[in-house]
Amino acid sequence: MRWGMIGAGNISHSFVKDFQLMENAELVAVAASDKNRGEAFAKKYDIPLACTYQELYESNEVDVVYISTTHNFHYEQTLACLKNRKAVLCEKPMTVNVTECNELIKVAKEQNVFLMEAMWTYFLPAIHKARQWIDEGRIGNLKVIQADFGFAMEKNIAGRMYNPALAGGSLLDLGIYPIAMANYFANKSPHLISAAGVLTETGVDEGVGILLQYGDITATLFCSMITRMMNKCCLFCEKGYIELPDFWRARSAKMFNTDFELTEAFDDGRLSHGFIYEMQHVNDKVLNGNVESDIMPLSISRDIQAIMMEARKQIGLIYPMDKLSG
Repeated sequence: MRWGMIGAGNISHSFVKDFQLMENAELVAVAASDKNRGEAFAKKYDIPLACTYQELYESNEVDVVYISTTHNFHYEQTLACLKNRKAVLCEKPMTVNVTECNELIKVAKEQNVFLMEAMWTYFLPAIHKARQWIDEGRIGNLKVIQADFGFAMEKNIAGRMYNPALAGGSLLDLGIYPIAMANYFANKSPHLISAAGVLTETGVDEGVGILLQYGDITATLFCSMITRMMNKCCLFCEKGYIELPDFWRARSAKMFNTDFELTEAFDDGRLSHGFIYEMQHVNDKVLNGNVESDIMPLSISRDIQAIMMEARKQIGLIYPMDKLSG
């Protein structure tokens, strides 16, 4: 498969480094908003072509596109790729609101083209190991999910994280990870969503707490861009619990009994960043003619976006693009 990239920011460097591990794939093009930056990026990683967004959309040399621009551009760039029959792996959140998400899903199905949100955490071996332990009933039924994700970011009012026009704030950037973990391990949609948060002077959220109820499973989730948190996911079951340190990039999983004694541990031993797992999954699916992932299906993207929309409604977080998309 011939891959192209839209965006040449920080996350793109990690993507390209992991791409070197790909099988049956080649990286042939990169498009950036700044032509000079795109050319410098292409030169650094020996990518044959640096081009404009439009040239990438229309290129006959590109089969799959990875999108890593800021949230506010995801919808229009993914839409353009789909309409030009390019398979898409789009960074999370795939859209800013559920209306945009539904539209992309609709177009992907109409065009019969592969589309997946880049929830790379879902593809990490440690996450799969934790799911396996739960599915096997090793420590009883899952009852409580706790996950938090926060960093003490520089308070730059003029920066992306504080800019409503760029869909800034902690929820879309960080909170999506705990929400995704809750949905993954509960393995269903919540029937109750309760959120509380604090907005900055620019109108975006600096931190949010979310309570989700999935039948008899309760999830308590937190995200923040003003304080460092444990950045850990704990899965409490009837006969013990599972700990996932740095769950968003999880390398390890630990299982404990009710006395908090370690009973089993897993470490993936990887040397890569970890993007390779989702990248190879997408590549294989497209090669095999699939138009949707079985690990990160579009229904999950819609569910996560719906949860974030309800949380935003409850804390009063509104973006300019919400009014444009209805």
